[in-house]
Amino acid sequence: MASQIFMKDGRVRPFLRVLIYVSLVAAVSPFVLPFGRSFWAREMLFVAVSIGGAIVLRIFLDRRSVASLGVTFRTRWAWLFALGIALGAGMQLFAFAVELALGNSHVMGFGSLRLDGSTLAFWCSLFIIAALAEEYSLRGYILQNLWEESGFWPAAVLTSVLFAWLHFHNPHFGEHPWIAACIIAADGIWASLGVLWTRSLWLSWGAHFAWNLFEGPVLGTPVSGIDTGGSLVVQSVTGPSVLTGGTFGPEAGWIGLLAELAGLAALYALYRYGAFASLPDTREEYAKASEVPRS
Repeated sequence: MASQIFMKDGRVRPFLRVLIYVSLVAAVSPFVLPFGRSFWAREMLFVAVSIGGAIVLRIFLDRRSVASLGVTFRTRWAWLFALGIALGAGMQLFAFAVELALGNSHVMGFGSLRLDGSTLAFWCSLFIIAALAEEYSLRGYILQNLWEESGFWPAAVLTSVLFAWLHFHNPHFGEHPWIAACIIAADGIWASLGVLWTRSLWLSWGAHFAWNLFEGPVLGTPVSGIDTGGSLVVQSVTGPSVLTGGTFGPEAGWIGLLAELAGLAALYALYRYGAFASLPDTREEYAKASEVPRS
């Protein structure tokens, strides 16, 4: 009985691996952060801990392939990443278009590419590595182990709830907490389906990066409550905050959820019509066994 609680197929049980990983990152982070003299340095160190920990545990604790976490060059990675960027940007532009149509957004002008170039480059660099760290941790290590433990859908739901919970302490989250939690969790489901259907993290990573980049530095709305400063589009957002998200940004307004649903429809259409059918499969057997063939 005890062996069944702690072991599965001769390995430490997947849910225990998740607890070990989360405990490791939580324990190491307070010691790592003081070494970063700047926001950028602290972010880089945290990324190293979260990704490095996932790789080390995947090899020595899980005894599974690192490629099965989703970042592999044995697939059409550049196309998937670019497609993810297009989908993430498209969802934000969809929300922006709806705001314009409803009269909630008023474009006041446009930023200078020359003056804002360095700021945009900074946020591009930060968002691309931050998106990788979150995707590798949540839709990589944690999702994969919970998937092995209980199947895809329980794993997707649990990681999506965790994804929402990680935003609870962001600035202005309390303005519409339940809407924000629902939308962020929905985004987690979207990203999990991206992993399921493309058999890698590349598309979800690209979408996560572009969502944040277009939300803040391009369109000028808060990114999960964080003001990124100057933007390429200078707009004034008015109207009910329950629709626009108010000071937290589109992720706390129902228009943001509408954008998520539009993105989900686009992703499903790509899957349904076979855009991902020929992609190579580097997953472990538990993931391969759970895939339902397209009808």
